[in-house]
Amino acid sequence: MNDRGLDCVVVGYNEGDFDDYRVMCERAGPGTPEYQIMRSEHLVVDGKAMPWLDAFSRLRNGGTGRADRYHVGEVFNLAALYLTSYLRRQGLRAEPISLFSGEQDRLAALLSEQPAVVAVTTTFYVNILPVVPIVEYVRKLSPSSHIVVGGPLVDNLCQSGVTSTVQDLFYAMGADSYIQESQGEHSLADLCRAVRAGGDLSNVDNLIHCPAGEWVRARRRPESNDLDQCSIDWSGFTPQLIGSTAQLRTARSCAFKCSFCDYPTRAGALATASVDTVRNELRALADLGVKNVVFVDDTFNVPPKRFKQLCQMMIEEDLGLRWYSYFRCSNARDEESFDLAAASGCAGVFLGIESGDTEVLANMHKLAQDSQYRTGIARLKERDITTFASIIVGFPGETEKSVQNTIDFLNETAPDLWRAQAWWANPRSPVYQQQDLLGIEGEGYTWSHFSMSSAEAAAFTDEMFERVTESVWLPLYDFDFWSLPYLAGKGVGVSELKSLLRTSQELMGVRNRGGEPARLAALERQLAEGVAGLHVEPARFRY
Repeated sequence: MNDRGLDCVVVGYNEGDFDDYRVMCERAGPGTPEYQIMRSEHLVVDGKAMPWLDAFSRLRNGGTGRADRYHVGEVFNLAALYLTSYLRRQGLRAEPISLFSGEQDRLAALLSEQPAVVAVTTTFYVNILPVVPIVEYVRKLSPSSHIVVGGPLVDNLCQSGVTSTVQDLFYAMGADSYIQESQGEHSLADLCRAVRAGGDLSNVDNLIHCPAGEWVRARRRPESNDLDQCSIDWSGFTPQLIGSTAQLRTARSCAFKCSFCDYPTRAGALATASVDTVRNELRALADLGVKNVVFVDDTFNVPPKRFKQLCQMMIEEDLGLRWYSYFRCSNARDEESFDLAAASGCAGVFLGIESGDTEVLANMHKLAQDSQYRTGIARLKERDITTFASIIVGFPGETEKSVQNTIDFLNETAPDLWRAQAWWANPRSPVYQQQDLLGIEGEGYTWSHFSMSSAEAAAFTDEMFERVTESVWLPLYDFDFWSLPYLAGKGVGVSELKSLLRTSQELMGVRNRGGEPARLAALERQLAEGVAGLHVEPARFRY
């Protein structure tokens, strides 16, 4: 550490304004994936549309008289923690912010110190809109701070270089510089030193800055940061900051090459932390009072041998931790894998099922079979491990028949929770190498190909919403599977949450069909009573 003042504040996440998102989806129009997704992930309380956890908070506060704001951002943003820890190891003074909208008082206090650099992460952003209010807020309170934006958003924008469009977007965001590098922590540390010393920013690798009216890129130098050497030093954070649920990364990138995803190409070869590094981080989290751990690795149970070693280590340590992760059923090939997962504290898994149709799975290069999914879900349920199935609708090769196969799969395997949404056509994903062959036109949520259009995919997703009856729909916006460990840390069990979500699903269905007002009112009362009947710990954030 140093005594020069605050070198960097790292801002984790800004969820944006739901009303802005709603208006954007409504402008896309009925029949579009955007509109379909929005309709199936919000509730209406006192005449106002809002995300599920906001509705939960409002209904809860109506009975308690409090101003609690429940938000998954209470689970501290891992990118902000990781970068803060990394900078501190480099001898720099840094502090993290998890949720911009929930911690503005704390951010204001940090900005009063006029930090040399404010770093804005973009892990979950698909456009620049969430970045702009952060930059404006920092400019107002700490005009001397150098603002840098990095992460996946910048990497995605610059895939074709710093084009004229990218120039305009960089000006619109309003930052002083941008880091284009899939990792970028080393570049951020160098930037902090350069800004503090008044040095030449053109010497900072992977930096895009604007010295003379045009954004220019410094030397590109890919980073390969060692996960053991860069593991988080949790002793630098307080129990009050971390809370009862924490995220942890034990690997970088993904071992698979699904044809709808470009992440492995951007992130490079799979890199893993040692079992001892993970052991030490888990011990540190337990010392902080953490009870629930979310492993954010893209596929926690791959490689299978390492997964078993991690589970055996957690059993040996017996730290009283419950854990959640992404899980690939096709790579859990024996009973021992499931036994070890359960014995080591596995409480829930995110299953990237994507489809219940064999041909669509083959087109996706999932390297998984329907039978493996069925066996895996059954084994997990036998061990009381909560299962969430994520589904993509409309990938090339999708037909009415394949959608029916997926509906049948979900009703027959009955994962605890599920969600489907239309394929998001990523032009940088491997499937676009076959664009002409598959007849793919368009991108994002506006596309067509030889077997389906995006509008048809949205309609089929609505049909699935109605016809999948043996699993409960999970909203996406500011919720998703990772709200399960967050709410578990607040005292809300899976069975209680599933009951509320089932009521919510029925409520959204009746509302979206324009159903009877009396039935809608009854479901709203049922949901309010269910929320009021829970014993929930207070939220960290307030309205």
